[in-house]
Amino acid sequence: MRACCHKKTAFTLIELLVVTGIVCILAALLLPALSRAKAAARSTTCKNHLRQLGLALKMYCDDNQSKFPYYQSLPDSAPHNQLNTSFWWAKLLPYHPLKWTDPAYHCPGYKGPISVAYPNFGSYAYNAKGASVVMWTNYVFKNPALLGLGGKVNPGYLARVNSETQIKAPSQMFSIGESRWKSKGEYSSPCDLLECGHIYVNRGAFAFDPARHGKNYNQLFCDGHVSQMSPWFLFNVTNTASMWNYDHQPHPEFWPHF
Repeated sequence: MRACCHKKTAFTLIELLVVTGIVCILAALLLPALSRAKAAARSTTCKNHLRQLGLALKMYCDDNQSKFPYYQSLPDSAPHNQLNTSFWWAKLLPYHPLKWTDPAYHCPGYKGPISVAYPNFGSYAYNAKGASVVMWTNYVFKNPALLGLGGKVNPGYLARVNSETQIKAPSQMFSIGESRWKSKGEYSSPCDLLECGHIYVNRGAFAFDPARHGKNYNQLFCDGHVSQMSPWFLFNVTNTASMWNYDHQPHPEFWPHF
């Protein structure tokens, strides 16, 4: 009886395999939920970034006769320790605590390059020219009325901006959104100019990169609110053309011809 009481017990191989299998099943069930939670957290942070940009954009307009910043204009006299102060994001520096070159400025799910040498790469982009995908120079000759928020102060480009009072539907017009991946010519990464037009999944011309936080893009509207949108809807000009333009009209004469 004494020998029987002191006998050691252990798991059998089958028991170990069963326990291991249960752990693997539980992990497989939990990992997708953890991934979704992580993506949701990134999306929330990204939305907060866009809301801060929206507040900065509003304060800029308040100080500049209700006019939006140019996409590109003359550099500031005070450089703010930036390499380039001629672009829209540099004009928001007095109202926004972070610089474009700071990774904390951008979406936490963005893994692309950040640069301030044209073309400027980063996770956010400005609705400068509206629902038009033609070249800037052609755009000047074909459409003297700028559809987006602000043009470029360069010879041969459209040098004007729109004001808050000109926006027909502020709650339905994009101002700043998540940048779009392009691999055409000099645009080898997401740049700071928001592009309208059709999309492809192979990162060719007018491609997109939705893997930052799930399947949707966060968009800031002119009234300051932020919404999620599917890229397949957002970048389909048939669906959203009027949401790119200050007069809330689709202007199909400037759509891409595929």
